[in-house]
Amino acid sequence: MPEYIIRARQAPTDAGQFLRAVGTSAHVEYLAQIMINTLFVSKGHRKDTTLTLVLEDSRDFSRAISLKGESMGSLPGLTETGLLAVIAECLKAAANLEKECTVEMANGIQIQAISFEHLIKARVQNQRVYLLDKKGEDVRDLELEQSAVYILTDHIPMPRKTFKSLRRQGVRNISLGPTMLHASQCVVLIQNEYDRRIAVD
Repeated sequence: MPEYIIRARQAPTDAGQFLRAVGTSAHVEYLAQIMINTLFVSKGHRKDTTLTLVLEDSRDFSRAISLKGESMGSLPGLTETGLLAVIAECLKAAANLEKECTVEMANGIQIQAISFEHLIKARVQNQRVYLLDKKGEDVRDLELEQSAVYILTDHIPMPRKTFKSLRRQGVRNISLGPTMLHASQCVVLIQNEYDRRIAVD
C-alpha cells in the first residue's frame, strides 16, 4: 500500500485559521486537489493507497491527517470547499490532542499530533521511503514496492538540513522528470507508474 506524505509547512492546525488561509500565501487549497488526485479514480477511490497531510503551522504540535483508502468512509463530494471542510473538521477533533496521541473520525480518518521528522523516523524503520527531488533517481528505473512511502512538500522548499537528515535515515531521492511539478501532479504520475506495472504483471 503506497503512502504519500505531504509536508504543508504553512498550513494552520487551527480549524478556523485553516479555512481563513484559503486563497492566501499559505495556499492550503492545493491540499484538496492532492486528496482528489491521490485517493480517487472514476466511480470510486483507491483502496490500496494512504494519504497523510502534515500541517505544521501550530502553537503546539503538527497534525498528521491520514486518509486510508481501505477504511475511508464517504466524503461530502469532491469539491474544494467540501474537502477543505473535511480537513477543518479533523483539526477541530484534534484541537486538544496531546503529543504522539491519535484520534479517529467516524469516517475512518486518523489525526495524530506528531512532527514531520518523527513521522518519517517511524516510517523508515519498516518501509522504503522516497523523497521527490528533480536530481534524484528516475522513478522509471526503480522497482516500486507496494508499501513504499513518498514524501512531497508544498511550495516552500525543504530545508537543506532536512534533506541531509533524511539521507542519513536512508531516504532515497527520486525524480519524475526534469520539470518541477505541483505535488498534486506528482502523485498522479507515481500512481500511474503503479497502475501500468500492475497491469503488465
